[in-house]
Amino acid sequence: MNNLPVEARLSATVVLVRDTEQGIETLLLRRNPKLKFAAGSWVFPGGAVDQVELDMAPSLHQALETAAVREVHEECGVVVVKESLVHFSHWTTPESEKKRFATWFFVARADDPNAEIIIDNGEIHEYQWLRPEQALVLHAEGELALMPPAFLTLSLLSHYRTVESACLDLAQREIYNVTPKLSITNGQTAATYPGDVEYETGQASSSGPQHRTLFTDAGMKYIHSGADVSEPPMDRP
Repeated sequence: MNNLPVEARLSATVVLVRDTEQGIETLLLRRNPKLKFAAGSWVFPGGAVDQVELDMAPSLHQALETAAVREVHEECGVVVVKESLVHFSHWTTPESEKKRFATWFFVARADDPNAEIIIDNGEIHEYQWLRPEQALVLHAEGELALMPPAFLTLSLLSHYRTVESACLDLAQREIYNVTPKLSITNGQTAATYPGDVEYETGQASSSGPQHRTLFTDAGMKYIHSGADVSEPPMDRP
């Protein structure tokens, strides 16, 4: 029997941000609840890289940028330029999942903050511009379904007051690359990350470093136990 994980397909996601008097806002799209992957979740615009983009680009980075620009336009009608893209993280679907993506996350300024958002009502059913802290509150209230990469990205963005400060800081930030591992301990589901005792040993433990996202009735909860974790926290600058 072949127990090798499914190969993860390369994809690109763009966190579009704009300035408002209340702080930065980001564009979130709600996926069709009938889709097989991330059904009903609120996500940032993005999708898989086409083979032609990989074949034509002089580098992997440029192929991902091309895909990012294309996907944003296809999913919400917004035009972004490659020069505005800031690559700040890389998430790969856990090896235990049957459908997997290796996703490059970019942040980009929405050049026209009032641009019309056009969705297809097929793959994407709704959109909202929200301040990161608003989105996190709605998630905790059960009104906004999120996956861990979006949850942690919103948590990170909540620390910035302007698009310029976010883009400048994230451009200098060391890109974090993570493939979570899913676990269930005493009925508690978690996504564990590098530096977590369970991630490193594969064994449940009541002591040791914790670096994980818990799935609770009140939404997700990120835990980084501090200096005992070998990796820096992902939810703050």
